[in-house]
This record gives sequence, C-alpha cells and structure tokens, in this order.
Amino acid sequence: MKCDVYFNLHKKLYSIRPCEGPQKGKVIAHCDSVILDSVIFRVSEASRQRVLKTKQKNVHATARGILRHALGKDFTFAIDASDSSHIKNNGKRLTYCPYRSGSFQTIESDTYQDIQTAKSVLLDTSGNKIAVE
Repeated sequence: MKCDVYFNLHKKLYSIRPCEGPQKGKVIAHCDSVILDSVIFRVSEASRQRVLKTKQKNVHATARGILRHALGKDFTFAIDASDSSHIKNNGKRLTYCPYRSGSFQTIESDTYQDIQTAKSVLLDTSGNKIAVE
C-alpha cells in the first residue's frame, strides 16, 4: 500500500495516510514505528514558505512509499520487518528542517546532504530516522 508518512507533532507519533484506495488522503493510523520501501521525499514549497513567514509548523513534508511495516497502539501492518536491523546498520541518519533546507537531508559526520529518494526508510519514536539509498 502506497502511503504518505509524517511526524505528528501533537501526538508524537507517525501518521500514515494512504495515497490510493477508499481511504485515500485520510489518516488511518498513528504509529511508533514505520518502514517504507521505494521512498520519495516530498516537500510543498508553498507551505514551507508559509512556515518560514509565520513560524507556525504545518504538515508540508512527507515520506511517500510502499508500507512494509507499521506498529502502533491500535494498528499493526506487517509484510516484513526483518530488515530493520539492516536499515539501522547500513543507512544514513535522516532529518528535515524547513529553516535549513527545502529538502529532506541525510546526516553523516555532521555534514548535511539533500536526499530525494531512498530504497528503504525506518522511522520510529525512539529517535531512529534512517534512509538506505
């Protein structure tokens, strides 16, 4: 299932929003842990500019990909979570800050590099935000 995933600042969880099917565009779950494959990082520049102008955050940046694993209090989706250790061991830390860049970025040795796509992404509330290119 292709989904948009973003960090919900109020719930402190990742929101999952399908990009297709009957629930397209509606948040279907809030999860502690998410793994996506074939990821495209999307940022709405118009909404980002609004954040820069008003200093109020809004949902304008998402990771869009094929949902492989999601785990939350009231939601479990698991095709395969076995690669989470592979992602942690072989991926790069991932971040997004609208004040620093209009793109998601990887961090390696305190160096930020813009990233547009990733093979796999692990996002969890334990602080792991990791992309495998």
